[in-house]
Amino acid sequence: MSELFTLKNGMRCYVDPMPELDTAAIGVWARAGTIDETPEESGVAHLLEHMAFKGTGRRTARQIAEEVESVGGYLNAATGYQRTGYYARVLKDDVERAIDILADILTDPLFEEVELEKEKEVVVQEIGEAWDQPDDAVHELLQARIFAGQSLGRPILGSVESVRSHDPSRLRAFMRRLYQPERMVIAAAGAVDAEKIARWAEIRFPPRTSSAPAARTPPRYVGGVAADPRDIEQTHLAIAFPAVGARHEDYFATRILAEALGGGMASRLFQTVREERGLAYSVYAYADCYDDAGALGIYLGTDVENALEGARLSRSALEKSREDLSQREVDRARAMLTSTMLMGLESPTGRIETAAGQLFTFGEVLTPAAIRAKLDAVSVEDARRCADRALTDGAVSFSLVGPGDFAALAEAIGARLSDG
Repeated sequence: MSELFTLKNGMRCYVDPMPELDTAAIGVWARAGTIDETPEESGVAHLLEHMAFKGTGRRTARQIAEEVESVGGYLNAATGYQRTGYYARVLKDDVERAIDILADILTDPLFEEVELEKEKEVVVQEIGEAWDQPDDAVHELLQARIFAGQSLGRPILGSVESVRSHDPSRLRAFMRRLYQPERMVIAAAGAVDAEKIARWAEIRFPPRTSSAPAARTPPRYVGGVAADPRDIEQTHLAIAFPAVGARHEDYFATRILAEALGGGMASRLFQTVREERGLAYSVYAYADCYDDAGALGIYLGTDVENALEGARLSRSALEKSREDLSQREVDRARAMLTSTMLMGLESPTGRIETAAGQLFTFGEVLTPAAIRAKLDAVSVEDARRCADRALTDGAVSFSLVGPGDFAALAEAIGARLSDG
């Protein structure tokens, strides 16, 4: 049975045993991401995540890698808009070692100048690689318009200029401000024992003095348009409409709407745009729901000749869903979301990632039964209401990467060029 408790330093600890496994996943998350950065700090959360592995007072970067890989495990990390996670996957006899390494990189990183200069150039290459991928670039442009003028509208990786401007003092200041125990979660699943995890975590994450947790300014949906008319084979379109955040009562209804609209081969967009008309290879919808704001998005990758009709059909699919979304579509979407959730929980890594996210967003870990109940409670009328909100609560956001008539495409989806 899973257990949730709080360490003496204020850090929450979640342990989810899976006795049938011989392996374990252990992770530590900080409620620190792009949303917490000032303009000058753009990209610092991600750079800090890289630098955590570049040496501590007890281990060099090479020793960190060798120590975990010598027992067949691996370490990784990921920075998001709202949080950053560091995690390990190991055999059951090496859980204590994994906790020790994770605690070491998070409590005693060196941030040496020489290593930082090298890693900044690694991130610069990462930025270039991401921008070279048009389906990534179109979503970066869209994010910048959805949350224009806000930290949530800046890229997780930062810009080349901002990354190269960071120094060790900026990384340390960001870490002191946001990597506070009250803003952190440690989670373990798989072949783990709650009593041992608690004992090891108490030792490796001792109490320390910290200031009051920094308050976040709730983001707001803005909307607008942007284009990068690069000379490539395909036209990439990304469209977004206002939606609710994860803490809103319509969060699960929004997820069901997105799934019904463009999740899977039986969805409206896939059937209309791809199966019936053959206009695109890739078309889908999604719900980006942060804690306090969200967007309902549509992506379309197509030939320039088909882009205008694809854009019109995408807008039309959403418009029609607020009038004629059916019970069968809602039931299919509900089933897909339920299966995705349950399949994800079959993995110890999936369990700890889900638990950490829920603790930050909801303040508790929701059981599968509780989530199913919330999904089951969504009616057709609820999903239709979310579609209506998307079309009436704010400006359409639109981004284009590749060839195409930008003005005509913007008009087809209801976006105003004056918002760009």
